[in-house]
Amino acid sequence: VLNTYPVMEVPVFLYLLVALLSAASIHVARMRDRTMRRAGEIFLLYVLVGYCGLPQLALGLWSLASPDRVAAALGFPAGSPFQDFTSISLVGMSLLSLLALRYRGTFLIAPAVCWSVFFAGATYAHLRAAGPLHGFHHGAALSHASMLRLFATHGLISVLLVGSLIASGAWREKAVP
Repeated sequence: VLNTYPVMEVPVFLYLLVALLSAASIHVARMRDRTMRRAGEIFLLYVLVGYCGLPQLALGLWSLASPDRVAAALGFPAGSPFQDFTSISLVGMSLLSLLALRYRGTFLIAPAVCWSVFFAGATYAHLRAAGPLHGFHHGAALSHASMLRLFATHGLISVLLVGSLIASGAWREKAVP
């Protein structure tokens, strides 16, 4: 059964998101040439590298090295082949995000779409697992606080990635052959 309320008491990823959005806002505010496209790219890079890149790489590697501890920390059953698959996927997707620092333009579309789909799917999976057809976590529906945290650390990431990708205009550029 998928845990819809992580065991981690400290919402690390929520604090990380607030810090990243604050840093990106300061970065944009201090830019001389402040355009919508440039601001979109800055926000996109902060989320891709700072949320989807380094932390997810660390989580994926930690999960491969110590699957039982990660499963306990996140509230998932340990020893599942799906956990190994997900961990390897996190490593690959996070490396794709880190490459965004080097490659810009149309390259940004790939990690943004990849992570948007991943986090939208994670949001759906958590909500579905908490639904009445699949049993509520510990016999109760998600609290308002856990629902808000779920959206902030999963669903909002998809919205931020798609919104900043659109604002960046990267999808309008032609790929260089």
